Amino acid sequence: MSKNTSRGRIIAAAILIICAVVILSLAIRFVHHRMAYAVTDAVFVRTDSLVSVGFNIVSGRVKSINKTAGDQVRKGEILARLDNTPYRLTVERLKARLAAVKNERRTKKLFLRRLREETDLNQKIAASRLTELKKREKAMTAQIAAAGVKIEQLRRDNSRYKKLLPRQAVSHSQAEDAATRLRAGELDRDALRQQKAAIGASVLTSQYQLELAAVEKQRLRETAKEIKGLGDKIEETEAALKNARHNLAQCVLRSPLNGRVAKRFVSPGALVSPQKVVFSLINPKDIYLTVLLEEQKLAGVVPGSAVNITIDAYPDAKYEGVVETIMPASAATFALAPRDISAGEFTKVAQRIPVRIRITRGDIARLRVGMGGEVEIKRQKKVADEAKNSS
Repeated sequence: MSKNTSRGRIIAAAILIICAVVILSLAIRFVHHRMAYAVTDAVFVRTDSLVSVGFNIVSGRVKSINKTAGDQVRKGEILARLDNTPYRLTVERLKARLAAVKNERRTKKLFLRRLREETDLNQKIAASRLTELKKREKAMTAQIAAAGVKIEQLRRDNSRYKKLLPRQAVSHSQAEDAATRLRAGELDRDALRQQKAAIGASVLTSQYQLELAAVEKQRLRETAKEIKGLGDKIEETEAALKNARHNLAQCVLRSPLNGRVAKRFVSPGALVSPQKVVFSLINPKDIYLTVLLEEQKLAGVVPGSAVNITIDAYPDAKYEGVVETIMPASAATFALAPRDISAGEFTKVAQRIPVRIRITRGDIARLRVGMGGEVEIKRQKKVADEAKNSS
């Protein structure tokens, strides 16, 4: 009996020793792990690319919605459409106006070219004819003057013959011939004067034609101004048409990135105005973790430290990351109601420092903004030792 009792005590002692060793080893391992890693469960999935999208410059009634919350989207993919009827009608109206103005300018250009050619030709003809008429008028004036001299001579001859006829120094036929020559000279001079008067009338007509050509020149300048005004009108209409086409294109809402729809804010048939948010999109590539690490755990944590990540929603999924940034201020610094420490601190409260972690391994597409988890940040031994020595 005593042997069995002793044996039982030995077994119990062995079991106790084994349990103690196991507990001690676990404790040592736990302590070593906590010394090697900074562990916290104040972990939040965050993103800086929560993009709000909407119809930037147009308003109207939503015609169709192609995506809803949770759907994946690709850059340039159509998310929604507005009823574009008023914008389409504006484009068609401006296109018709532009065509009409261009046609009017084309017609005026043809008219201007024809008018310029006709005016130049008429001006040249009138100027040439006026020069010729003035030459003829000058020659006619000389002929009339010569005829006047001749008539004076014939008058003297006729007067002499009349005086000599009673004396029978000349015959009746000679006297009649002298009178006839005088009348013929006077008739020739009168004919020359009539021709000169006709030439003078032609000169006035040519001068009027030149003045008319000058008026046509002014008309040419006015038509050229009208064509320039039509050109300006075409530029204005083209600019308005370009803007109208841009507005028409804006009736289609496209995704600016590859990502996922975080939230949809409107439904088909809703009225939207410019800048009203229609969708919120997330780019999964920009997802990161924000860790609120107690200040006592910062020793050895530096940018570049490796991180093991566990997400509460996916406990079996493995994620890894690296410390990107340790923020220069505690989370309480930017709280809506910061602590009043003007009277001193009577309760020691550990401050939490935000640490940004970039995810380097794992299926980021499964993560959702706002999820929580736990992280183990590998301490840098040299930095941790320096922190201990300085403390």
